[in-house]
Amino acid sequence: MHFLSFLTLSAAAVNAAPLEYRQANGGLHALESRQADAIKAALMPVMASLMSLDTAIKGLSTDPQSALPILNASDMASKTLTDAGTKIAAADDLSLFGALGLQQTAGDLTTQVQTTIGDLTSKKAVLDQLGVTSVAVDALNKQKTASGGLSTALLSKVPAIAKPIAQKSTDQIGQALDMGIQMLSAPAASGATTAAGAPAASGAPAASGAPAASGATAAGGATAAGGAPAAGASTAARAA
Repeated sequence: MHFLSFLTLSAAAVNAAPLEYRQANGGLHALESRQADAIKAALMPVMASLMSLDTAIKGLSTDPQSALPILNASDMASKTLTDAGTKIAAADDLSLFGALGLQQTAGDLTTQVQTTIGDLTSKKAVLDQLGVTSVAVDALNKQKTASGGLSTALLSKVPAIAKPIAQKSTDQIGQALDMGIQMLSAPAASGATTAAGAPAASGAPAASGAPAASGATAAGGATAAGGAPAAGASTAARAA
């Protein structure tokens, strides 16, 4: 946000400059605009893949099949992040005014990352129940690596005077991914564990309890059905 504010102030300064100055530099600004457009074009697939991933996340349910679209969309997001970093690294350096042209795109991308991570972490209980939380964490780690390369490429195109401030802006994406990894890596809630293991829990007493009940009848009450004390029971009483 500091970076975006800095760029906005710079734009205001240019607009306040004499008309002759702006006309003389019109060709230069057109070139800078084209350079910014090239970077925007590289970022568009990233935005599209994140939106698709978010849609898949919102469709997650306790049906195991609903997790497959998330896995596919996560792989695509990692790929587009990597591809964008490669394309931007090969692009021309930006002037301050060229960087200004990326203001809206950068803000939208950061917001989409934060929204997608928030929607994913809100589904943690379902991920735990399906047993795929670790897969989601692995996907986030891959995206973090890819986004790190993208951030490095973007920062390499920003003028030195704006780089320290730009770093604060690009860090927001990394922070969102770190938060997602941390939240999904937390132990499953006790309720989620119980729900996932309910069949095993109900089956355990039946397995251990049923034989015990029948065993007691067999050992001490085989003849108890006829009303007479069992020999085993009498012996057990004397032994006690």
